[in-house]
Amino acid sequence: MAPWLTALFICALSITAAAQDRAGRDTPSDWRVKHYVPFGLWDSVCDERPEGDVIRQRCYLRYVEVYSPRPNFLATFVFVYPEDGQSVVEIGFERGTRYADEGFKVMRNGQVVWTLGDTCLRSSPCRLNNGEAQSLLDHFADGDTLVQDFRDRHGKPWRLEWDLSRLGEALQDYQLASTQRALLD
Repeated sequence: MAPWLTALFICALSITAAAQDRAGRDTPSDWRVKHYVPFGLWDSVCDERPEGDVIRQRCYLRYVEVYSPRPNFLATFVFVYPEDGQSVVEIGFERGTRYADEGFKVMRNGQVVWTLGDTCLRSSPCRLNNGEAQSLLDHFADGDTLVQDFRDRHGKPWRLEWDLSRLGEALQDYQLASTQRALLD
């Protein structure tokens, strides 16, 4: 996972906006949010920070679900972000997570319209780029619910259902904000 994405994930899960600084210390992040629009479960965000004489910008679309709080903290996430002018999708889940057959699926009106292959669900994060990322986003946009059926590292079964109804709007906002900052082609 990209270092900035790891710091972002920690920040998104934290009650306070704490993250590691560039020297690895636990201090408030130096990223300054310049664009933030929530779309139901999804957040479209752009932020920036100075790096030497340059202002580094980034944009991303995210959803993070903490499905088990401390002391048995467990979470899963989806991040969409630009890299080399194209969107990348990362799906992350806890080590030891075991998805059921067709355990990561897009549903429409109660019917399965797409499932993510097993290979991606064996390592976290699952990283999709180029055509794979766009295909996944197209499938997400075609559905109304993303369903995840799995067992956590303790063997406990889980079923997460994410509402996809506002994802199309969120993607448009993320793409526009990223294009305005010359991060997407």
